[in-house]
Amino acid sequence: YAPLSAQTKVKARLYSVIMYLTCSYNVIVMFVFQHLIETSPWGDNAAAIEQQLISHSKLHSSIQRSPEVDKAKVELMKKGDKANQYALDQEWDTLQKMSHGRSNQLREMQHIIEAISREIMWVNMREEEELVFDWGDKNIDLYIPKKQESYSKLMSDLEKKDKDLNKLKLKVDSLLKNPHPASDKIEAYMDTLQTQWSWLLQITKCIHVHLKENAAYSEFFKEANEMYIKLQKAHENIRKKFTSDRNTPLENLLELLKSLEKEKERIMENKRQVQHLVNNSKSIVRLRPRNPEEEKSSCPVMVQALCDFKQDQKVILKGNEGILKDNSQRSKWQVTGPGGLDMLVPSVCLLVPPPNSLGINLANKNEQYYEAILSVWNQLYINVKSLISWQYYVQDLTRINSLTITMLSRMHPEEYRSILKSLETHYSEFTHCCHGSEMFKDEDKRSIESQYTGAHAHYDLLLVQLPAYTRILATKQKEAKVVSTKQDCVKKVVVKKKVVLVTSQSLTELHELRLRLEGAEAGLTQHIHICLAEDGAHDCGLRITQLESVQRDVDSIREEYLCLKEHVLKELENMTDSDKATFLHSQLGLIDERLGSLDECSAAYLHRLRALRALLQSVSRAEDIIKVHEARLTEKETTSLNPAEVGDYRSTLKSMRAELEGKRAVLVSMETELGKAVHWNGQVGGAFHRCDVDLSRYSEQVNQLSDRWRRIQSQIDSRDLEGYLHLLRQYTTTSSILSEWIGATRQKHEALQATKIDTITALDEHLNQQKVLNSEINGKRESVVSVLGDTDACVNSIKVYELELASYSAGLETLLNIHMKRTMLQSPSTKLTEETTLLQTRYIELLTLSGDYYKYLGELHNNMEALKMRNTRIDLLEEELQLLKEDIEDHNAKNSSLEEALVRYRLELCQSQEQLLSVEEVKRSTALQCSATQDSLASTHGQLKELQEQVARLTSLIEEEKRKRRMADERYGEQQDEHKQVLRRRQKELEQANWAKMEVEKSVGAREREAEQLRKQLEEEVQRFKELEQELSKTSCLIQSTQTQYNEMVMERDALLLKLKQTNQDRARSQKLQEELNNMKVSLESELRIKLRLQEENEKVKKDFLYWKGQYESKEGEVRQFNSEKEKLEQERSSLKTEIERLMRELREVEESYKSRLLITQTQFSELTSVRDSLEAELRKLRERPYAFAKHTQTDEKKPMTVKGLREEVSVTDLMNANLLEKSDMDQLKEGKLTSQDIEDRLRSYLHGSTCIAGVYNEANDKTLSIYQAMKEGLLKPGTTLELLEAQAASGFMIDPVNNLCLTVADAYKRGLAGAEFKDKLLSAERAVTGYKDPGTDKIISLFQAIEKGLIEKGHGIRLLEAQIASGGIIDPRHSHRIEVVTAYKKGYFSKEMNQILTDEGDDSKGFFDPNNQDNLTYLQLKKRCIIDQKTGLVLLSIKKKKEPLQPTTQKNTLRKRRVVIVDPDTNKEMSVKEAYDKGLIDYEMFLELSQQECEWEEITTQDGSKRLVIFDRKTELQYDIRELLERRVINQSLYDQYRSQMITLTQFADIITSKTKANRFSTSSSSSSSTSSSKPDGPSSPSSLKHIASISISLACPAEAVVLDGEQSPVGAIFDMEALEKISISEAHKRGLVDSISAQRLLEAQACTGGIVNPSDGRRLSIQEASSQGIIENDMATRLKPAQKAYIGFEDIKCKHKMSAAEAMREKWLPYEAGHRFLEFQFVTGGLYDPELGRRRTIKEALKEGWLDGRGAQKLQDMRHHAKNLTCPKTKLKISYKEAMDNCLVEENTGVKMLQAASASSRGISSPYNSAPGSTSGSRTGLRTGSRRGSMDLGSSVSYVCFGEH
Repeated sequence: YAPLSAQTKVKARLYSVIMYLTCSYNVIVMFVFQHLIETSPWGDNAAAIEQQLISHSKLHSSIQRSPEVDKAKVELMKKGDKANQYALDQEWDTLQKMSHGRSNQLREMQHIIEAISREIMWVNMREEEELVFDWGDKNIDLYIPKKQESYSKLMSDLEKKDKDLNKLKLKVDSLLKNPHPASDKIEAYMDTLQTQWSWLLQITKCIHVHLKENAAYSEFFKEANEMYIKLQKAHENIRKKFTSDRNTPLENLLELLKSLEKEKERIMENKRQVQHLVNNSKSIVRLRPRNPEEEKSSCPVMVQALCDFKQDQKVILKGNEGILKDNSQRSKWQVTGPGGLDMLVPSVCLLVPPPNSLGINLANKNEQYYEAILSVWNQLYINVKSLISWQYYVQDLTRINSLTITMLSRMHPEEYRSILKSLETHYSEFTHCCHGSEMFKDEDKRSIESQYTGAHAHYDLLLVQLPAYTRILATKQKEAKVVSTKQDCVKKVVVKKKVVLVTSQSLTELHELRLRLEGAEAGLTQHIHICLAEDGAHDCGLRITQLESVQRDVDSIREEYLCLKEHVLKELENMTDSDKATFLHSQLGLIDERLGSLDECSAAYLHRLRALRALLQSVSRAEDIIKVHEARLTEKETTSLNPAEVGDYRSTLKSMRAELEGKRAVLVSMETELGKAVHWNGQVGGAFHRCDVDLSRYSEQVNQLSDRWRRIQSQIDSRDLEGYLHLLRQYTTTSSILSEWIGATRQKHEALQATKIDTITALDEHLNQQKVLNSEINGKRESVVSVLGDTDACVNSIKVYELELASYSAGLETLLNIHMKRTMLQSPSTKLTEETTLLQTRYIELLTLSGDYYKYLGELHNNMEALKMRNTRIDLLEEELQLLKEDIEDHNAKNSSLEEALVRYRLELCQSQEQLLSVEEVKRSTALQCSATQDSLASTHGQLKELQEQVARLTSLIEEEKRKRRMADERYGEQQDEHKQVLRRRQKELEQANWAKMEVEKSVGAREREAEQLRKQLEEEVQRFKELEQELSKTSCLIQSTQTQYNEMVMERDALLLKLKQTNQDRARSQKLQEELNNMKVSLESELRIKLRLQEENEKVKKDFLYWKGQYESKEGEVRQFNSEKEKLEQERSSLKTEIERLMRELREVEESYKSRLLITQTQFSELTSVRDSLEAELRKLRERPYAFAKHTQTDEKKPMTVKGLREEVSVTDLMNANLLEKSDMDQLKEGKLTSQDIEDRLRSYLHGSTCIAGVYNEANDKTLSIYQAMKEGLLKPGTTLELLEAQAASGFMIDPVNNLCLTVADAYKRGLAGAEFKDKLLSAERAVTGYKDPGTDKIISLFQAIEKGLIEKGHGIRLLEAQIASGGIIDPRHSHRIEVVTAYKKGYFSKEMNQILTDEGDDSKGFFDPNNQDNLTYLQLKKRCIIDQKTGLVLLSIKKKKEPLQPTTQKNTLRKRRVVIVDPDTNKEMSVKEAYDKGLIDYEMFLELSQQECEWEEITTQDGSKRLVIFDRKTELQYDIRELLERRVINQSLYDQYRSQMITLTQFADIITSKTKANRFSTSSSSSSSTSSSKPDGPSSPSSLKHIASISISLACPAEAVVLDGEQSPVGAIFDMEALEKISISEAHKRGLVDSISAQRLLEAQACTGGIVNPSDGRRLSIQEASSQGIIENDMATRLKPAQKAYIGFEDIKCKHKMSAAEAMREKWLPYEAGHRFLEFQFVTGGLYDPELGRRRTIKEALKEGWLDGRGAQKLQDMRHHAKNLTCPKTKLKISYKEAMDNCLVEENTGVKMLQAASASSRGISSPYNSAPGSTSGSRTGLRTGSRRGSMDLGSSVSYVCFGEH
């Protein structure tokens, strides 16, 4: 029984090991699942989260349906292992809770991210709508009300959205408080939403400002324009209504005066509005600079920020100003902000601040207009007032002049004195009112003054005569009295005579005295109106001197008066006449009174002038003091940032105040003198004229000076900078402390970053230090806020101070009406803000770096903790593995002893078998033992089944592990997809992750191999069991006679085998676990290496940051240098602008000359019109005559007779004017003998169809074809086809020869008579019938006029004219019929030169070809070779059958080789060689050379005894004998054989012979000339010796033939050098200076993006690398062409793994818009957009369907007329598009390569911008005038380019 007990122990041990391993396996699986759930990442967007949710749902389902766990539970329950069962349940519940929790968290995160994303999208949509809005001045009256409405709607939407966001914020806060594992991502999304929301709110504030300012802008300009119109009406009203002159009656003048006063009230009503506009104009913003199409001014445009904006550490704050650099993008502007940094700022955030020069000018214009109207009113008022006073004066003057002595004697003295007083008063008023009047000139005033003097003298004379007259009357009354005695009478008579004599003398002296008195009064009257000049004090002194002289005159008059008075009184004592005595007494009293008044007034005037002089002197002194102090106060416009300077300025202000107080006596003196002047001015009065000194003006001046004095004092007092100085010192202290702290902290941070971390302890210490530092940095936030507050306080104080200074200066400008010159204010607030911004930026940078580094250290600490825990688990597993190893070693030792026992038992078995064979008597006992053995064998079979079940269970476990491995692989793949975006940003991390992936895949592969080996081992064991069973069955038959001991040995052996098998399995599993542990160690070590590498990369990033920072500083230096260069360029621009202005002046002069010519032409035209009208009138008279027409009604008589023409009805009169009808025909028409149908039949060839070549007759099949059908069947070349079809279109109609129809081009195109490739050209040719439009006048012009105006090429036009002439005559498009050439020439339809070309059938007019033999013919000659269709009568071109030529004795092959065309550089007209020689453009030698090139070669074979072959030029009569050339060895036999075998043409053969004969002649002449010029080796060669003519002839195909059949065209592949006459590559053309670098790159880009670089030699397409290796392009050009090549081969999309086209790459921002749009244009022009995924072209419709383009982009591509002109034409040096370059190309017939013509000099007379490039040839020409060009081309035959140069 000992062996049985050992077997039982082995089985028990084996089952315990199996259960242990099973439990450990499930624990490890759950640990792996938990690790996967814990370390699973969280998606960055809703799509990624959705994918993660799906993946985790699968994982959760696999966890819930895990059969391994169920089996493990069942096994543990069977074994009763409750401890492991409980542990397994706990782990399983934890795993399920964790999985379920992650599912819920993913759903919560998905919902919240989707909600936040929707809000972000809504905010972004609103933001985009507002950013692209145009706030310019276009349609401002329309968009302001609409925008106000949309703004109100937006604000209401924002209020609603604010509530939604608050609810969303509560949800997010609840998730963050829980906390959610992905709280950092949710918080990042929410931060993004809050940032975008805040930004949208800032934009709404900006919109509010824009609405307010733009509405004010619109309202201002509307009011200003309305005011201007109102002022215009007022001006017109005043000018028309208020007119007057001297003839206007007094009553009308008085009414006019009242109307003027009322009109002034209406004018003054506009003053407030005008002033309001002037004030508002200074606050109107500028809107025109917002328009990118607006012409840029030389002055920089300042912009002001409406809100804070930050871009890449560049900050512009609200209220900051910048300079607008570029506003080509409507939504974002490039602005130079504070600190001179350029940044892109949304245009809605910027305002172009006042002043608006347009608004200010308009307001000033209105103000000036108002002042002008007011001055007009003043002038009118003065005129009317002067006329009224003049009328009153004239009335008084007339009354005085009408007085007689009789009338005066009848009046009382008071009555006639009042008349004189009225005259004097009105005259004084007139003299006062006539100042400034336009009604009275100086001569008029002098005349009126003389009239006044005369009237005064008349009055005085009457007054003197009045006493005598009164005495005579009294004498007559006393004649009747009785005379008492004769003696008494004699005495009385004597006495009377004496008295009369004395009285008359006294009266005369009194009169003289009174005249002198009046003269003194007149001298005093000059001082009534005191008008002082600028030097008022000096003027007062002069007037004082004058008054003193007047006073001296008055004193002398008084003395004389006293003497005269005494004398008169003595006379009065003896005077008996009482009337005379009374009169003398009154005169003396009057003179005495006037003398007293004169003394009083002169004294008052004198005192008043002295007081005024003193006042003016004191005002001058006070004004000087005030001006000095005002100048000192306006010297500074701002303050300083230096506290010392601020203190010094305060001291200066105090000294100014003290100085002003010291000079206050001047102000007091000025006010005192003003009081004296007012006092003495009040003393002037009395009976004399009152002096009207305008003391109010001086009073206002004194008040103004006093006010300015007080303003200076208040300004000095208000400039107390104590508060600002305190704030400045506080800011300086806090900012310097903070700046030093930032610098020191930055050094600490950099020192911490430089510290190397080796252990987790060092990491903890480093983390604590960084935490302390980070806390310290966060704690300084308040300090930063404090500094910002100090800055704001200082800035506000500075702005208030600057505002006060500006207000004071503006007040002075307004008060004194002067303009102060100001410079650009450099406010210290800007510098202060920049310093603070820089300080804040440094702090934010430090805070960001510290926070990022702290987060990095925290993540590193967490990773190292996790690594430490993982290492601990690995150590535990290693301990368990060690225990397993020890158990296995014990089992191995036991197995070895069992194996020894088994060997021993086998030996014993062998001995027993021998004994059994020899012993037969033990059979019965053996049979009994055999039955027992069979029982044991049955039990063994049961055990075997159990083992088989265990093997099946292990197999299922292996399969389940495979499934889990697949799931792990799937999860790994999903995680890998989720991390792709992060891994893309860090390429190096991606490489390390790929290495880790490879290692994991290796480990998984190893696991798969181990599982496969285990499966194979299990299969081998099963096979071994089967073999053992077979052996046991055989043994049972052999050991029937064995003993019981043998059975026990067999059972022991089986147990040992099972034990051995289990031991092997345990060993394999232990090895597997060991390998897994090793793999885990390797993975952990790789992760550690990754962490270290990441740390190194972080350091590299920091170094890169420092490097780029240095690069940025260097770039700033370059920017400053650029600005200096920009200033130089601006100076050059100003000089160019001056030059442009000069040219514009010349242009205006030319325009004026042309205008004068135009006036002359219009005059002539008007004369012609009058002549035509007269003729038409005569014609109408003739028509009104009663004619008896038999075939016409009365209505027909009124209308002019017409017939049907080519396109319209033709008047019979026009036919007669065109000499197509005679006058007799007109008479017959009038008489009814001819009808319109008769006229149409007679002139059918002129009115209807044409006799042009209608089609083709194919002799091979006897078939009539249209010309286009003949081309499609290969009978005609495209060039010939186009010429014949153009001839049809230009002759009137397109002809269908099959159906005999005449059609327009459009109808012919619909019927298929012409293809799409010819449609445009045929429509152009048809305009020769319908007429061309003159671009200047839109009038219909003929074909020749179109040629003259350059609307059509001359050679092409001549061909069309030839076709018209050959088909019936020149077509007059205005009258729709044909005319004869002679008639057209006489009528001036074309010039003499054109007439000579058309009538001459020389070579110059041969523009058509015979397709049968290629002869050059005119159209008429070609028609003569045609046949007439008998059925239709149409002209058909016969195509003869192609027959094999026999061997004729004579061969004649005539071929037009080339036509040389020379272009006149002055008129740009083409001409023949003969015409150029006649005009002196070329010399005779050049004429001979070019004439030789215009040759027609023919081959002639003659028989004159011997057969001779001669080629003969019919043009120049030059011939070559082929035999003679062979004998002279000019040509060789091989060349002749090539010609005979038709390998080369006759033209090529003749060219070779000509060139070789020329070479021989040139070598001979050069050898002879060398001997003559050997004496002057160093001198220059003669011009004749330098002339060399280079010619080349190449065969080219028509561009129409070069179109590829599938619609795809090849790009421009090469350059044709017109000077060297060779095809070269684009790179070579660039080297030669024929093509500029930009155009070269564009042409090569077009090749690369449409299929590859073109090899110019054979036309094959190459890749960039192949072209570079073959030298077709340069290496640096190859680098620049890579994006273009990707547009063809496709851009690799990393996400979708698909090739994107250029349009898709533009949409994904992988390709810049400018380059991408250029590539799309290249592809579209050459056949369509290229799809690299399908490898074919796509149409625009397909591109729209695929979403490559939008409607606008497709329209831009299809509108090829507006493609970007980004190429410089190498020939004309003009800007062209790529489509125009393709159209201008030549196509090489053999290779199909398109060649763009190039020349160093422009064919348009424009100098090349790169003529001086290396390799470019000289632009001079020998024998030709400078600038002339020659060239010829025939698209249907060989082309010859002729160029001349000096070599």
